[in-house]
Amino acid sequence: MAQRISRKAGLQAFIDAVERDGCVIITDFTDLQSLADAQKEVQPYLDASAAEAGSKVGALNGGTATCTRLVGRSKTAREKFFSDPLYQDLAEYFIGLESTAWHGSEGRVTQSHPLLSISITMSSQPGCQAQLLHRDDKNHHARHPRTDKYSKGRDMLFGLFVPGCDTFKANGATRIVPGSHLWGDDKPDFGPEGNKGVIDAELKRGEAFVMLGSLYHGAGQYSLPTGNRTVHIFFMCSGVHRQEEIPYLSYPIEDVKTYSQLVRDRLGWKQSEPNLGWVDLKSPEFLLE
Repeated sequence: MAQRISRKAGLQAFIDAVERDGCVIITDFTDLQSLADAQKEVQPYLDASAAEAGSKVGALNGGTATCTRLVGRSKTAREKFFSDPLYQDLAEYFIGLESTAWHGSEGRVTQSHPLLSISITMSSQPGCQAQLLHRDDKNHHARHPRTDKYSKGRDMLFGLFVPGCDTFKANGATRIVPGSHLWGDDKPDFGPEGNKGVIDAELKRGEAFVMLGSLYHGAGQYSLPTGNRTVHIFFMCSGVHRQEEIPYLSYPIEDVKTYSQLVRDRLGWKQSEPNLGWVDLKSPEFLLE
């Protein structure tokens, strides 16, 4: 099962749930007005994508309208969903890095903070088929030694799903396999009918779902004759990995200058310690001044 936890429980309760199941549902993530604002901001891009018959990239099969470059096209998604302190704290815990490097006899401790890897709104349409169950850290060629107990540092990708509507089996709620973040890289056993250990992560508006990149999951089939299922999705990767979406080409620098400091840093406009991601031997934030 996927545990359902309120913010009131505190950060450690969410950490414990993710370590056990690979995912957790935040029951009080956002408010209905913010969802309405985000929908208004992304709708023109979803309409344009639907007119082009949707995306067929990667796991998408043509029945999904998309709004890419989400943090640039939706201020609400950027400043309220992606920047949410709980999501940021969880990402920092699971995929932030800290290490000690020796310079002679001097040990220097440095940190590398998470980066936004991708932000996208997906809207499943009637006829959209279920995705095959997969791990999203496949893009980074991640390897997973099988284990019975989670250890910090095992993952390098951490995701957030914010539904714009109630999600349930008939409209393609995300199918997940709790506990699969502990599996190895052998062929997974989902049983003869492909549903062994699989549950539907059904969500109400205002809730959100977070998961590790090593969790097997996939959007379900949209079996209703009308309507759609819209979800705002964000994934962060460790600061030493390549981002799925290229932020320096996706988000014009004049726009980035208007973003919060947190978002600038997560897009990569700050050097990862000690010396990764510089311009003229300097951390690149000087270019935003």
